[in-house]
Amino acid sequence: MKIDKPLFEKSLDIIGFDSSKNVIKVTDKTLEFFKEIGLKNELIDFFKQFSYLKYIDFDGISFSRINDIRTDNLEEQNNELNKNKLLIIGSGMNGDPIVLNFETMNMGYVFHDQLWENEEIEDLDSIYIDLGLSIGEFYYKKMTEDEFPIDAYDAEEYVKK
Repeated sequence: MKIDKPLFEKSLDIIGFDSSKNVIKVTDKTLEFFKEIGLKNELIDFFKQFSYLKYIDFDGISFSRINDIRTDNLEEQNNELNKNKLLIIGSGMNGDPIVLNFETMNMGYVFHDQLWENEEIEDLDSIYIDLGLSIGEFYYKKMTEDEFPIDAYDAEEYVKK
């Protein structure tokens, strides 16, 4: 299981985020949700360590408040994602969800317009762009690569390279 916590910490350093401030305990409801959907303990521990009062802005893309992950993922239009081992943990520049495949531990984007406008998603792969990056790699590359994708459209082009 690959999270690359040191790269995530470097990303926080790059944006000047003081991880000793605004720390908040992950709620029991959130922890219960994580266990219900089958998150591994290592990932839950990562979320506990990086739980803050507000979302983290990585130059236009975000990492969610950990205690918001449960409610974001339980919204009706997002139900198909959890069933397919995808967990929304942030948002791209135009609102495309940043998702973690909690089976493969790869990060990617989902086209929000297709997710929220279609009542049933027949082929999730048609709206999910897997970047093949860990959480740490994803946010670190966002801060160190000029051409890193900020939404699902950019991600589509990025994986073609």
